Amino acid sequence: MKIVNCTGCGSKELNEEDGLIVCAFCFTKYVPDPQDSPGHSTTIGVGSDIQRLLQLCRSDPANAVRYAQLVLDLDPTNPEARAYLYPPSKKKKWYQ
Repeated sequence: MKIVNCTGCGSKELNEEDGLIVCAFCFTKYVPDPQDSPGHSTTIGVGSDIQRLLQLCRSDPANAVRYAQLVLDLDPTNPEARAYLYPPSKKKKWYQ
């Protein structure tokens, strides 16, 4: 359980010093609970979001450009999303 108030004086001013939690007023020391410490590392992936938006591009062509722009906000190098925004040109080249 996380300490919110000092049990000695009731203060909420608690500081961390040398691995202990110390009250700023009465200097009571507490050993922190390991469950209260933050986790080691967290990774957040957006791969599933990108796949969902690309599926929406395929299933809803009227709004495909909007979804492709959202994909490119997450992954600016995504070739499938870039194809929706920059389709191959059908114009004849000047030398043909």
